[in-house]
Amino acid sequence: MALTVTGVNLGRGVAAWRSPDWRPTRRWRLACAAASVAVLVFCGYGSFLVAGGEDHPADEPAAATVLRELSSRADDPRPLTAAEVFPGPHVVAGPSGAVYRVLQVQVLDRCGEAAEGELARLLDGAGCSQVVRATVRSADGGYVATAGLFNLADEAGAHRVHAGVRPMVDAGTGRFRGMPAGAGTTPLGHDRTQVGWHVRGHFLAYAVIARTDGTEIWADDPDARRVLTDLIETHLRTRVLDRRAASEGRAPS
Repeated sequence: MALTVTGVNLGRGVAAWRSPDWRPTRRWRLACAAASVAVLVFCGYGSFLVAGGEDHPADEPAAATVLRELSSRADDPRPLTAAEVFPGPHVVAGPSGAVYRVLQVQVLDRCGEAAEGELARLLDGAGCSQVVRATVRSADGGYVATAGLFNLADEAGAHRVHAGVRPMVDAGTGRFRGMPAGAGTTPLGHDRTQVGWHVRGHFLAYAVIARTDGTEIWADDPDARRVLTDLIETHLRTRVLDRRAASEGRAPS
């Protein structure tokens, strides 16, 4: 399963990045948790992911950690919290340690409030119980993004949502909502955005990105690609969910 990214531009249809599919193994996830090897892989519909070759912080899973599958909320009943997903005033992600200022964090138990149209109904049908999202600003101030995790009932439902998003975005019948959070973030409420989404276990990670000046983001914009990768792959899908998967699965000594 690969990170999916698509651009939505007013009057210009939909653009997407494409590259070969890639499926992560347990060994790869453990290596990412240890963060001891730098990896750069392009994958899926406009997908891309980056793992840094930096020393892992003390609160991240070590190499001896056993990661749970997070395959259903029945086996992983603890709700997400704002402190778990966005624990501080900044998100630091990517191989270069890009810093994103957290402007606003929100926890919703009505998932449809973070989506529109048919996507809201699809999330409800997949048993979505909550979404934790935040609006962040890039260090250079050029981009703002709303990123978060949807907590779905099980992995099968998460994959149904993952597969269903793109047709809705293409047809204009559903999409993720950005969350404006003050000066320079109003473009998140417009259509000149790009979106990315990815699934892991019973969680769907996503991000909506816009330029702070409200101009279009073109499909080949490398800075927008990097922001989506940093937020979805490096922070949400790897760092946050690795910690969660390790919280009750450490290898016995």
